[in-house]
Amino acid sequence: MQSPSSDILLLAKQPCEIHVLASLLRYSNYSIASATSEEQALAQMSHQVPFLIILAGDHQNWSQALLQELRTFANRHRTTFVALTDFHAPRWMHQEENPGFDGFLVSPLSSEVLSSLVQSAQTRQAFCLAV
Repeated sequence: MQSPSSDILLLAKQPCEIHVLASLLRYSNYSIASATSEEQALAQMSHQVPFLIILAGDHQNWSQALLQELRTFANRHRTTFVALTDFHAPRWMHQEENPGFDGFLVSPLSSEVLSSLVQSAQTRQAFCLAV
């Protein structure tokens, strides 16, 4: 039986988006990795398996190949994979057209919502790896 990772991976083209998410997660007991490019994202994932991946930014900023690779990775490792969008300017397609996300976060986020997601994602991976 594998033990679950203690990583959260934040992907955003703009460092300010990573900073906002990281500041909301600052009191969590989990390590946080971040990437601003596709190459960094793949390197981070090969280094340690996160239990949660949060992808921020317009869907056109990320290649379809990366989105598919993230979904495949998430399926293989029971990683929760979500997208972050803004409430007044949604940047992702409708749920039925999404490229494989487990869900969507809407900015501005509260630390309680993000904390709940983190706990759910960690529990999901731990449970699935134990079965």
